[in-house]
Amino acid sequence: MKKIVLTRVDDRLLHGQVVVSWIPYLKANEVIVVDDELARDEFMSLLIKNAEPENVSVNIFTVEEAANYLKGEDTGSKILILIKNIEYIEKLLEFNIALNQINIGNLGSSSKRKKYYNSVYLSDEELNMLQSIAKKTEVEIRMLPKDKEIKLDKVNK
Repeated sequence: MKKIVLTRVDDRLLHGQVVVSWIPYLKANEVIVVDDELARDEFMSLLIKNAEPENVSVNIFTVEEAANYLKGEDTGSKILILIKNIEYIEKLLEFNIALNQINIGNLGSSSKRKKYYNSVYLSDEELNMLQSIAKKTEVEIRMLPKDKEIKLDKVNK
């Protein structure tokens, strides 16, 4: 199986904070964006791939494609997974992908979500999913690597 250094939930996916802070901090040389809809959208996929930092490859996969890819032989890459939908984490776990650290970075507000921490807004369903995921792997909230991590169980419910 390939080496995953972090799985980050961020509805902005590949953007400045990820490129400037997270990728160098993790020494990641590969980014996998997991999103069923985006993987089928050639134009949006091209936009994201054009933000590819130097010496870092970016791939955009459906959940199933990502699971198959991640089950492949470890080639020495350090992979950062970017996801904007918590449900996709559950699906990757169902495919037996070992996600040893989940970072919640940014989930914007909506009428179904309430604020839990800074720029992390969750619906009741998303919070329940994260609590279930936290029984299997570490879940933290942290915008930038330099920020203090907040464990999911410390967030006001």
